[in-house]
Amino acid sequence: MIKKKGQTIRLDTPNTTMILKADTAEYLYYGQRLVSNGDPASIPGSGCYFLSTFGSDDYSEYSLLMQGGGFAADFQFAKARVLASKPELPGLPSSYGEGKTVELKYTDAAARLVLFLYFTAYEDCDVIAISARIVNGSRKEVRIRRMMSLQLDLAETGLEFVTFSWPRGSECRRSARRVDSGVFINDSKSGSLHAASPFVLAEGKFGVYGADLVYSGNHKEVLAVGRGRSRLLVGLNDFAFGWTLQPGESFCSPEAVVCFAPEEDSLCSRMQAFVGGHISGGKWKKRERPVVFEIAEPHVSADTIDPLAEAAKRAGAELLLLSSGSCADVPSADTAADVPSAETGAALAEKLREKGLGFGIRIEPETVAEDSDLCRTRPQYLMKIPGRRPVCIRGRLMLNLADEKVQNYAVRAACEAIERGGASYVRWDCCRTMTDCFGKGVLASEYFHRYILGYYRVLSKVVKRFPFILFEGSAAGGGRLDLGNLCYFSQYSSCGDERTGCPSLSGPFCAYPQTTICTKVPFADRAAADEDFFTASCGLLAYVWKEPPGEEVCAHIARQVGFYKDNRKLLQFGEQICLSGSGAHGLMTVSKDRANAIAVLFFSGRSASDPPARIRFKGLLPSAVYEVSAYGDDSFHCTIGGDLLMGQWIGAPFVPAQDGADGAAFVRMFLFRKKRNS
Repeated sequence: MIKKKGQTIRLDTPNTTMILKADTAEYLYYGQRLVSNGDPASIPGSGCYFLSTFGSDDYSEYSLLMQGGGFAADFQFAKARVLASKPELPGLPSSYGEGKTVELKYTDAAARLVLFLYFTAYEDCDVIAISARIVNGSRKEVRIRRMMSLQLDLAETGLEFVTFSWPRGSECRRSARRVDSGVFINDSKSGSLHAASPFVLAEGKFGVYGADLVYSGNHKEVLAVGRGRSRLLVGLNDFAFGWTLQPGESFCSPEAVVCFAPEEDSLCSRMQAFVGGHISGGKWKKRERPVVFEIAEPHVSADTIDPLAEAAKRAGAELLLLSSGSCADVPSADTAADVPSAETGAALAEKLREKGLGFGIRIEPETVAEDSDLCRTRPQYLMKIPGRRPVCIRGRLMLNLADEKVQNYAVRAACEAIERGGASYVRWDCCRTMTDCFGKGVLASEYFHRYILGYYRVLSKVVKRFPFILFEGSAAGGGRLDLGNLCYFSQYSSCGDERTGCPSLSGPFCAYPQTTICTKVPFADRAAADEDFFTASCGLLAYVWKEPPGEEVCAHIARQVGFYKDNRKLLQFGEQICLSGSGAHGLMTVSKDRANAIAVLFFSGRSASDPPARIRFKGLLPSAVYEVSAYGDDSFHCTIGGDLLMGQWIGAPFVPAQDGADGAAFVRMFLFRKKRNS
């Protein structure tokens, strides 16, 4: 809900309030929802701004930098109006849903520039979406050197700045540091890849502020501290960036989203609800996802698929994904995809359908094999710098998606590959970074952003062409897991050894719901450890096979999959809450009625002399009594009240390592069932 009185605008969400003073570009308030109806216009200026430019008496990091007759700018307030809906961002993904938008207009009379800022408050969640658009009304070209989507000034210092990254081949890591002075930067210069996620948290004495960017390219998050104030900036990375605006042209920044909560658990729940309700879409938004078995065997055909398919069916699989590129009968170079030929694909799909299994393929529309006909016949389609040999990673070169002709080729090739494979599940993969960033006719300072615009155009056309196919994104496990990609992909793949990847239980699940993250039990044909299954069940369950396992392993996996299917609705659509304690952390998934819950806990290694690990559970009904059991341990069973489970530190027993010396790290799954009439 948005209320406008003069130049003061109040944005209310179910649990938060943001008050803006348009003429001075200030935040008068942002925090817990205000219940009083006092006049916000009487609130004195806070000195906390949502817009800043170079050339003023604001010496902190600035949100906007223009080049044209100098670098200084002077934007003055012109007018404010409330819009019934949020305007679209041309070429860029953005959130959707019911909610009003306030448009703030600022002008620089000398430069004849017009700046529009948009703040959208959704009626059913506590996230506010913010974007900007600048229009060149002069007769000369100007250049945008920096244009951040969000500026959030906070009247405190010493905030804890929390960032997330994916070490390659492993799981998400959470890093926190206190920023008392100076500038801390979290950024990526190769898209939203492993080095840094655009999702960040700023935790202070008044609460927790979370911000994210609906964008898959180079991003930058800055926390600058000075003059008794902390400034959070989120937006396009200004590294190697300079966008030229010709007379009459406009430029839109990617959409940023910001959320406030009194503590981190509440903020995570609010962000997850926003992503599930206003980012994720399509036919699969509210549908239960299948249990996928990924087949990494390099030579699979209709003649050799039977043993794998029969074993997978016995183990409970619902879909087989052929992920090895060498299974293709047609060179992937010509199709920009790793898929079987039309005849082989149709035969595979038919055989799997006869066994009651779905069929999935893996494609790489953004890259091409170095030794390929395309490289030899159409070298102009490649991303490369004239006079230099392009960098080849994993035998692949990148296509120049900043070129519309190459975009059209990628769309055509991807669509042909999907139709040829006859798949119902497609993994869109990109397992390398951008290196040779150059395109003929494209300014070097505009290349990164134009590439992402081209990528979104390709992705949008392909996904819209196949609305009933379940698309999964992937980039070497966690790379490019961002809100921009989730506007198109129903889910994203993570990877790595789940046992060592257990810290991910406090990683991507902080911002993204479990229906967006596919977690895998690795090499399940050799071992199907329950601990791997526990952590994988926190997301969308999948297994990786290289060969048909033995009957004993198959039966063990079947028990795991059977449990997952029995609890699929809870595990995929329940509310996930992060748990932390002394020597333990994890995730708890709770049903909407709070009658059922499943907790997966990771206990770090401890010696016999250390005190036992302790943890508190969350999300239960205080007045209810729960029957608590442990997966795979028939000897553990107890009946405890919800208030005691949440109010008391629960200890974990000492588990000796195999050599009997020190306590081993271990993972456990606990089940909570509310007793009837309790």
